[in-house]
Amino acid sequence: MTRAAPVRVHVLVLRRCVPFVSVGVYDLLRKSSELASTLPAAPRRRLEVKLVSGTSERDVEVAGGLTLSAGAVLATAGACDVAVVPALDPDVGESVDQNRAVLPWLSRLHARGGEIASACTGAFVLGEAGLLDGRRATTHWAFQKELAERYPRVELAPQAVVVDDRRVVTAGGATSFINLAHFLVERLLGPEVAWAASRMFLIDPNKSPQGAYAIFSSQKDHADEPILRAQEILEREVGSAPPVEELARRVALSQRTFLRRFQAATGEAPRTYGLRVRVEAAKRALERGGSVSEVAARVGYEDVVAFRKTFSRVVGLTPFEYRTRYGPRSAPAVEVSPRRPDRRGAGAKP
Repeated sequence: MTRAAPVRVHVLVLRRCVPFVSVGVYDLLRKSSELASTLPAAPRRRLEVKLVSGTSERDVEVAGGLTLSAGAVLATAGACDVAVVPALDPDVGESVDQNRAVLPWLSRLHARGGEIASACTGAFVLGEAGLLDGRRATTHWAFQKELAERYPRVELAPQAVVVDDRRVVTAGGATSFINLAHFLVERLLGPEVAWAASRMFLIDPNKSPQGAYAIFSSQKDHADEPILRAQEILEREVGSAPPVEELARRVALSQRTFLRRFQAATGEAPRTYGLRVRVEAAKRALERGGSVSEVAARVGYEDVVAFRKTFSRVVGLTPFEYRTRYGPRSAPAVEVSPRRPDRRGAGAKP
């Protein structure tokens, strides 16, 4: 059987990028292609994976002050069919500015029919190149608001771990690069290879939605004292949160002024903020093993069905599914052997 031309994949190394993402994607794609050749029904295609510097030098200063050596630079790496953009350091604005030279290259690749993928905050590079305009996309849950504000034409998919929209693929937070690499293996080499790779490399293709990992940010980096008091009331009285009019009265503001100042200080309406406080409290209670009905009552829901719908919408899992995955009875990932007594004797030297 005649083999098809290899799929040429360039995994980029950018200034201030997260090095384990570039190296991890490169290695998973490379090893999956090698694995594919050993399968009974080996695919006709293989992957030709390169670690490519997005600068003019092969040695790139990445996050943490480390230096990562790529196999080639863009000018000499040759043509490619797929490019993967890694995650960037948390100061994404400055990180994007330091990598502007790669933006025209990405745009030209996509215009020629190439596929572009990003992991985590690498989505900001795609946004800066205009590749997210009018497309669905995702990024790490902690940066989704910033992505939407910076690139208002993107259609954010907040719960998704991987989003594929017309040859632009984005993946969510940090270790979602593993799911991104697995997705690309399935896309480029087929489902049988992806199935084999998930078992060989211990990849869970059914990763929880991002809402299950999100940590509630109380947004208290402001100096509006009445609003800070209102936030504390909502967080302290999670099971019996007062309505908006009472909350405004307790912090000595008119309801209209309270609503305006709460939105300005936190970026959310009081009702939305209170809902997120209740969901976060429910997640913690479920992690401790509380029953769904008990937890619903504890966070102020008399109707368990309403609680289940709200929780599922925010988290992306039902309360039962969340407790099963993250509660005390979930399967441990680490096995700890019992300590054995020291047999060297009391007089033995350490």
